[in-house]
Amino acid sequence: MSTSNNTSIQPSNTVFLASTIARRYIIHLPVIFVVLGFIGFLGNTLTYLQKDIRTNPCSIYLFCGSIADITTLLYNMLGNYLAAVHGVYIPWVKLPNLCKFYSYFLGLLPHLSINFLVMAIIDRYASTCTLTVCIRRLNDVKMVPWLIGLSILLSFISSIRSLILYDYQDGKGCVPTQPLLNNILYTIINGTIQPVTMCIFVFLTFRNVRQSRQRVSGAGLVNPRRTRNQFISMILTQILATCLISLQWMIMYIYYFIPVQTPRTAEQQAIVSFFYSLTNYCYYLNNVKSFYLSMLTSNLFRKTFVKAFIKFLPRHQHQR
Repeated sequence: MSTSNNTSIQPSNTVFLASTIARRYIIHLPVIFVVLGFIGFLGNTLTYLQKDIRTNPCSIYLFCGSIADITTLLYNMLGNYLAAVHGVYIPWVKLPNLCKFYSYFLGLLPHLSINFLVMAIIDRYASTCTLTVCIRRLNDVKMVPWLIGLSILLSFISSIRSLILYDYQDGKGCVPTQPLLNNILYTIINGTIQPVTMCIFVFLTFRNVRQSRQRVSGAGLVNPRRTRNQFISMILTQILATCLISLQWMIMYIYYFIPVQTPRTAEQQAIVSFFYSLTNYCYYLNNVKSFYLSMLTSNLFRKTFVKAFIKFLPRHQHQR
């Protein structure tokens, strides 16, 4: 008799527990991410604008990515938090005529952030190529504005599905009119193309670095490992983190929307919804991690940041 009662009560307990954790803790993650992201943005700005590295194309791409990161956090995460917790909505969220544009920028900004990281690894790959290869021209600072424009254009084109597939529906808000097609396109464009592109250039960069070391070793020279390779380890770490963070979200995203033959129970739906919200919030760690991983993995970045930070201290702190 007691076994029967426990069986009937257990699902409701699971639903209640998942709802409580989400309401008390998970829902406040956006504020934490925005604060950490803003601190990281200030640190990146302070570092990448220093004359020692600001003319390096890789630094320029990473700084542009940092701008895209903080914009993403303020537009996507802070807006959702204010709406969910305080009932304060971005003005155009509830305007049917602006629904498409709101959804468009929700997808555009995270895509643009990762796109600048893609450009950074392409730049590092180009820096490891021989001087006679045409792709080495990408290291020229004069090419940077064109490549930044190309990155923005590609993100605009890649996110155009929101303008086509999203629309405002009474009682539901701004939702995709063709959910299956929207999910497939999102999975391919955001979950496949960008990570695969980064992994390809990571492999090519590793290959070039290994060949370069073999040539230097065979010639009996000491590899100085100067400006050309100074950001490689930092970017590779960021790409690895980006792929892992994106992977956990894409797995949950696909599982959440995959058609099931038998409807989920209330308990199953509560658990799936809980992890869907958690992984979706954690996806925005992509927009938080840059500064902190750079501090951990790049000696040049740390030294430049500390040097720039000391300059902003009062004079008596300098002398001390």
